[in-house]
Amino acid sequence: MKVLVISGFLGAGKTTFIKQMIKATNREYVIFENEFGDVSIDGEILKKSVNQDKTENEEINVWELSSGCACCSTKADFMSSLLVIDNTLNPDFLIVEPSGIALLSNILNNVKKIGYERIELLAPITVIDAQTYFKYKSKYAEVFLDQIRVSTHIQLSKTENLSDDEMELIADDIKTINNTANIYIADYHKADTDYWNSLFSGELVKPDSDEIKLVKSKMKNVTFKDANIRDMRAALFFLDKIIFNYYGEINRGKGVFKTPDYNIHFDLVDKNYSMYFSQEEAENSVVFIGPEIDKELLIKELEEMGEIII
Repeated sequence: MKVLVISGFLGAGKTTFIKQMIKATNREYVIFENEFGDVSIDGEILKKSVNQDKTENEEINVWELSSGCACCSTKADFMSSLLVIDNTLNPDFLIVEPSGIALLSNILNNVKKIGYERIELLAPITVIDAQTYFKYKSKYAEVFLDQIRVSTHIQLSKTENLSDDEMELIADDIKTINNTANIYIADYHKADTDYWNSLFSGELVKPDSDEIKLVKSKMKNVTFKDANIRDMRAALFFLDKIIFNYYGEINRGKGVFKTPDYNIHFDLVDKNYSMYFSQEEAENSVVFIGPEIDKELLIKELEEMGEIII
């Protein structure tokens, strides 16, 4: 079993990258998903997006740890889970997507410590949100720089609004941190099979066809289940208050609000957010992460929004 660790800071686009990788390579994977928070949002996204083009009997396996980080307080569970996955599912590839605020170097060290000849660790990949690169590099240097230093491959994401000069500036800055990494600035959504094969050193695509450290001193998380809201206008007002720091400084938010008529899915990174609507069943849970959150106020307003439509 080949283990591929795909890291990236909060909101970098790891899940989107994995979804595109699966679509482009047409290979089978097991994904080991680890969230920082009590609600695992990305695991559900991966399950649905990967399975939407498969039959009922071809579901991909998503293993999750939502209490702490994969190699931190639950280190033994993480290491034993790798062995269980190998011995029971025996996949060609295990994709490990760690929490965005985990030290990549410690994750790699803990995989290496397993010392099991059937498990091979591939060169790690880090996905970087180009729009927040300089801000997060300065604000969360301990984790952010570690992810860059120990990665073999670095892929820029969310570059659609940046000029070539701006992307080159980021790439040049990355080289001052890790001058041996392969840096990719082109949009991977448009890449062909050769790109994926070169990115993963020919392993991912067939030619033919001490403990992980969380930045708890800087990061807090607030999770809320059974999140209900009146309508889209109320959701927009709520998200606008977040980006204007009404509840404190929140860098990342994701989840699903339920209205009487439809679900509102939102994804917030720094000062930007996106939304879409759906009618299908979805777990209406939300999670917010940031260095300074007024948890009492945030929970109070989430509860009040739900009471309005009950």
